[in-house]
Amino acid sequence: MTKKEIRNQMKRLREEMDTSTIEKENRVIFSKLDKDPDFKKASLVAIFYPMGNEVNLMKLVGQRRLAFPKIINQELHFIEYVPHQAFEKSAFGVMEPMEGDIVDLEIDYMIVPALAILKSGYRIGYGKGYYDQFLKRIRPHRAVGVIYGFQEIDSFEIAEHDQPLDAYYTGRL
Repeated sequence: MTKKEIRNQMKRLREEMDTSTIEKENRVIFSKLDKDPDFKKASLVAIFYPMGNEVNLMKLVGQRRLAFPKIINQELHFIEYVPHQAFEKSAFGVMEPMEGDIVDLEIDYMIVPALAILKSGYRIGYGKGYYDQFLKRIRPHRAVGVIYGFQEIDSFEIAEHDQPLDAYYTGRL
């Protein structure tokens, strides 16, 4: 399958998930993150605002120092979260911080969204390449993906610009 076909299939399968499965797999992912020593000691964690049935990391708000992604001049940057942060929907449909300080170089642990991930750590994102470009430009100490169990796949064509993750966590026990 092409990346586009995989994207479409994964979006469809994710939207078909029932609430109890989503909640269970989110708990498993958080359990795995909590056991990651790099996550525990990270001073600034980059996360993302969930779209649809995407893995939901929002319970970290108020518990950690966080940064959220924002596209500025066609580049991905991260804005430090502050209490009562205002978000707005971007042209791409992603909730982004309206304003704030860019903290790209301070991120030591980044949680990256993905529609699918290979066992080797390469991911399929939403097709714009923003995260791959960021990871090539600025590589945090650790970049991990979080996906539901069915999103771990066996193959897709890796492009020259694709950047591997350091690790990823699934909702499988």
